[in-house]
Amino acid sequence: MRNLQRILALLLCLCALAGPVCASGEENPLDSFTLKHGSRESKKVAITVDDCYKTATEWIEADVELCKQYGIHMTFFPLYKTGCLFPEYRELWQSVLDAGCEIGCHGYQHLHLGSFDYWTLVKRLGMWQEKLDETLGYHYETRWIRGPGGSIENGRKLSKDQVISALKRYGYQHIVHWDVSETINMEKALKKIQNGSIMLFHTKKKDTRFLEQLIPTLQEMGYEMVTLSELFSMDPVETSPELYKYDRKNYEDK
Repeated sequence: MRNLQRILALLLCLCALAGPVCASGEENPLDSFTLKHGSRESKKVAITVDDCYKTATEWIEADVELCKQYGIHMTFFPLYKTGCLFPEYRELWQSVLDAGCEIGCHGYQHLHLGSFDYWTLVKRLGMWQEKLDETLGYHYETRWIRGPGGSIENGRKLSKDQVISALKRYGYQHIVHWDVSETINMEKALKKIQNGSIMLFHTKKKDTRFLEQLIPTLQEMGYEMVTLSELFSMDPVETSPELYKYDRKNYEDK
């Protein structure tokens, strides 16, 4: 009996030390560098849209219209090279932000993050931010990054750990993956989606058409579709008038 009491007392102490993790039975997803989902206790999900090629601006516009129609928010991950981060698309990207959506980095071009040497990767992250600021006409402090293919496995020039080191040196605290990637079968998608899910889509006709059916269905099921910052209960992204300019010196001592 005494042994049982001692065990119970020890468990209570451990729960007190663990705090909210032990109380809720859920670990904080932000404790991981790679984010695949948000809280499983909140009925919120994030729709994320990758690539944003120049040839697909009509589908960016269509996705923004869906946001307005249903009162939801998405997170877009545009590329620079072959993408549409250019001043002539300023109105398009401002419409994305005006709709309450968010912009994350998908890289300078559609190549694995480990394809470059260390400082070339850091520079390309800076070049992407420069292009975004030039496009918007003001500084938009990018919070999220998703590498092309979503992968940070060992690459041609950098290991996974080296990629993570470069991303952290530049200032990214997390890389965003996903836990749902289904754009064909609605039944399969609905079986996979759960509280906190991060869903992967691309700027393609079939993906937008799929979202046209998925969004009202998820709303009927009680889901709220939010940006990644909203999913992780963060403040809105900060902006400022001064455009960002990459300077390696600013990162060498980090």
